[in-house]
Amino acid sequence: MAKNNINTVINRASATSSAQSTNNYMQYPRYRNKQGHGWAAEDANAMADRLSGKRVEQVGRDNSLNGTDHISNGIEIQTKYCASPSKTIGAAFSDGSYRYGKMKLEVPKEQYDECVRLMADKIRSGEVPGISDPAMAKDIVVKGTCTYDQAVNIAKAGTLDSVKFDLKTQSVSCSITCGFSFALGYANALRIGKSHAEALKCASTQMVKSGATSLAVGVGTQQLLRTTVGRSIAATATHSARTILDATCKTQVGQQVVERTASALVGKEVVGQAAKNVLAKGMRTNMVTGGIMMAAQTIPDAVKLCNGKMSAGEFVENTTSNAAGIGGG
Repeated sequence: MAKNNINTVINRASATSSAQSTNNYMQYPRYRNKQGHGWAAEDANAMADRLSGKRVEQVGRDNSLNGTDHISNGIEIQTKYCASPSKTIGAAFSDGSYRYGKMKLEVPKEQYDECVRLMADKIRSGEVPGISDPAMAKDIVVKGTCTYDQAVNIAKAGTLDSVKFDLKTQSVSCSITCGFSFALGYANALRIGKSHAEALKCASTQMVKSGATSLAVGVGTQQLLRTTVGRSIAATATHSARTILDATCKTQVGQQVVERTASALVGKEVVGQAAKNVLAKGMRTNMVTGGIMMAAQTIPDAVKLCNGKMSAGEFVENTTSNAAGIGGG
């Protein structure tokens, strides 16, 4: 397998897995809203649970009234992040009653102790149905892994907290890219006659390079999507994706492909417009990630071309190969 072909396959896998991580673990379209830090807190706390080995389902993306935000190891959790403990606890009550049944209430890390005290007061006042012991407040209130201010920062581009969060969300896709790159590089090195030691060295070098590129592209994509420019690019990509899907669904075979692919992605049957919405969302992020991946691959080659270290033919060949790989992904 030629070097360019290896890079094509790796770029395809890297761009796709980075986009999938963004779709799965980040509700970035909502970060721009007035309460965007609340969704950022949901994502950050859910990711922290995943990294601690818990099984997490983010079921609250449908934004159903009084619904669960995420389920961690079978425990239903509602996340509330307001500027003060009284507002955080107050947001969990309506008409003098706790809104979330048996769900745990996840609160900002620094507000935990005061929120427990306030919840105990609510229990004493009879505002938590089915619970009369104030000591149970500690069983209801859960300490979040990030503070209120950190959640606010995670929703913004260019902050240390948002970059840290993006590194975590992209760590999964980066590990996949590293493993895939190492295996492919090692097999190819052996195929062309290199020794075991030489193949390991080549594969390790390829793994580090691919992993670093994947991580940089993933983090760069998520940072960009928090900005006005990034959201405009995403909106354009969404329009393009919908145009492609509408054309595809004009035939029965195309409609079936769209519905089956969408159903596989979400793990349940979706049909019609719902299926197109699922794929449009995925294609939107893939287009943005692919654009950044393309830039990351093309700019270094353009510099080499300008410095006379690469011929025009090699530049065109590499660019075409990279575009084909990323487009295929």
